Amino acid sequence: MAVVTEVLLVSGVALDLVGAGVLAHAHNAESIVELREDIGEEGAAVGEPDALSTHAQLMAEKRIGFLLLSVGLVLYLSGLVLKSPEGLAVMGTIAGGVVIAALAISVVFTRVVGTRIREQALRAEEQEDPDALPEQ
Repeated sequence: MAVVTEVLLVSGVALDLVGAGVLAHAHNAESIVELREDIGEEGAAVGEPDALSTHAQLMAEKRIGFLLLSVGLVLYLSGLVLKSPEGLAVMGTIAGGVVIAALAISVVFTRVVGTRIREQALRAEEQEDPDALPEQ
């Protein structure tokens, strides 16, 4: 029963690590797109002189937040692997395998769903129907 518990703990933390990385990438990409759209537009925003400064500040905050989250999870995962009575080789292999599998699944899922959303958005644009746009 101890092996199952260790595998679940290590796998769960490994998935959290991958999730944090995927979220960081998504938020950064979203922020970059918004920055590009806002170039040339000026407008007052809370705490910053304009919308561009606000987006830049938010992007910087997201990056450091997710970086710290990822580093913390790496440390936690490393601690779990090292303290496991099952051995470094076994638990390290499991943790590494789960991270690699989750990254692969994330890439495939992102490409499939991203393609569907782009197709939906193109159909909505062609039909000039904003209600047909995919949900955010």
